[in-house]
Amino acid sequence: MNKIKILFLASDPSDSTRLRLGQEVRDIREKLQLSKQRDGFSLESRESVRPEDLTQAIFDVEPQIIHFSGHGMSTGELCFENSFGKTQPVSPAALANLFELVANHVRCVILSACYSQIQAKAIAEHVSFVIGMNTAIGDKAAITFAVGFYKALGAGRSIEDAYKFACVEIQLQGIPEHSTPVFYGETSEIVSQKRQSIPLSFNSEDDLRSEKGVDYSQLRDVLKLGKWQEADDLTLDIMLKIARCKKQGYMELEHIQKLPRIDLRTIDALWVKYSKGRFGFSVQKKIYLECCGKTDRMGMKYKKDCWEKFGNAIGWRVSKDWIWHSEANFSISAPQGHLPIIFPKFTDSFRHSFVSSYFSGYYNASSDTFYTSPYCLPLLSRADF
Repeated sequence: MNKIKILFLASDPSDSTRLRLGQEVRDIREKLQLSKQRDGFSLESRESVRPEDLTQAIFDVEPQIIHFSGHGMSTGELCFENSFGKTQPVSPAALANLFELVANHVRCVILSACYSQIQAKAIAEHVSFVIGMNTAIGDKAAITFAVGFYKALGAGRSIEDAYKFACVEIQLQGIPEHSTPVFYGETSEIVSQKRQSIPLSFNSEDDLRSEKGVDYSQLRDVLKLGKWQEADDLTLDIMLKIARCKKQGYMELEHIQKLPRIDLRTIDALWVKYSKGRFGFSVQKKIYLECCGKTDRMGMKYKKDCWEKFGNAIGWRVSKDWIWHSEANFSISAPQGHLPIIFPKFTDSFRHSFVSSYFSGYYNASSDTFYTSPYCLPLLSRADF
């Protein structure tokens, strides 16, 4: 069973009112250890966090949940510590840009800090579930909320349910701040207490959400059975359907750029899970960045030598020639990142040449550059993986 990893980040600058952050993380750990799902979670904490500590902690832990506890400013900044232990504000834009880069594995962010709603709203553009505070919140209310949230999560409840239980926990304690925490879901809108619960739990078998009402159970089933070619074809069919390009059988750049983030993540997660990490868009993106000597999304640009190294690494380029779709290796023994290819369904060579030339022209590349998979680079250039 893969554990859900929680990263607790504490920052309590010496020039601010001191908080009981140690008690908060101890209480969270205790509730998780006592929960019926205790074997499904791991909790790691970092104290006196500075801005430069953020990325290192995320790289080290690779969490699905990030919980920040500390101070916030009425202008929207979160307060981290500088090298002298004093306050160093971090803007909503800076944190939003960070979470855009790690959105492929971070599913939920809790900002237990005063006035953190501004930050939460910005981060929710990239992360599925975010909780912030719409005004100042007292230490007791913040700790009570955190304990209630993880107690419910440890009982197998969904993230939204855990948020609601945590708000009720504040009420039960007679603390008049139960309406201070606010919840943001996929639509980046505040979820009211009466809204129907989002049917997501970390403990569900698969997350098959779709912004366009697509049923992903068929894709999941063929991937489970290891029918890789069928899954590759089905992946293209789904994308064409979402983009409303089923009739013409191929997409142009604007269609790829508008594919819903939720759907792309669902497709990628299924490929990665059932191939045990061998296939998927996020796998391909990691390999391409390695070929470029980059570690972040900003390195995801077309470079001839990087693209050729990438093609060689994943088996799309053999003896300096790009393979045809029919030459692909649709087996689990294929090189890592070989699939999906999602090659357009053409009925004639003219359309194949047209689409390949279209993308090659856009990236100012030679005509055969996107011969194997015209859609790969524009897909991976998005921030979704």
